[in-house]
Amino acid sequence: MNIFQKIEAFVTKTFKTTLEIFLEALKLSPNAQGYVNGSITELLLKKKLENEGYEVKRIREKWEGRKHSRHHGDFYFRKNAESPWFVLESKGVKSNTEDWNKLYNYQRLKKMLFDYYEIIHWINQQEEIEPQIDKWIDENLPELKASPTLYSYEEIQGYLKNPPRRETDKFVAMKLLGCKSRDEIDRMIDDQLYYVMSKVMLLDTHFVSGTSQA
Repeated sequence: MNIFQKIEAFVTKTFKTTLEIFLEALKLSPNAQGYVNGSITELLLKKKLENEGYEVKRIREKWEGRKHSRHHGDFYFRKNAESPWFVLESKGVKSNTEDWNKLYNYQRLKKMLFDYYEIIHWINQQEEIEPQIDKWIDENLPELKASPTLYSYEEIQGYLKNPPRRETDKFVAMKLLGCKSRDEIDRMIDDQLYYVMSKVMLLDTHFVSGTSQA
């Protein structure tokens, strides 16, 4: 049985559906993709440690009895029988982080660049930061400054149900988007995000809760 047949047999047995339906469902579920990415990260890390001679044991999600209060992680690992066990938490890179951080909007992108200017290679730390960011955006993403500020369909509908009494910039933006369908809003966000990601991509992850030695 080749790898494709193994995958097909697994999907059929576990999900009671075809590979085509399974793939379509997976594409429609960012959460499911995140779980799979996390599992892949853990598996690759486990194999890497074992190949380097470490003993690795998985920490089960559900325990029988009381779980040690400081042993929250994915693996126990140690170099040999004489060395102590360590607890390891595996963290994968988050997907769609540009979307989650709304970097398709000019002000959000500018804020992100300003927040992390210390690690951006093209920023001269000895000079004023904001003009450098403005210049970089003007040169690399010239259309973004004039692009409309975008919000999700749910944000727009919720906001317009109880609008402010005075006309703010946000209210004006919301009114312009209020007549558009969910698909139109999603398409506008995707197009603007694709444009931004031609020059900016973000690596993002969670911090672990702490460290401990077993």
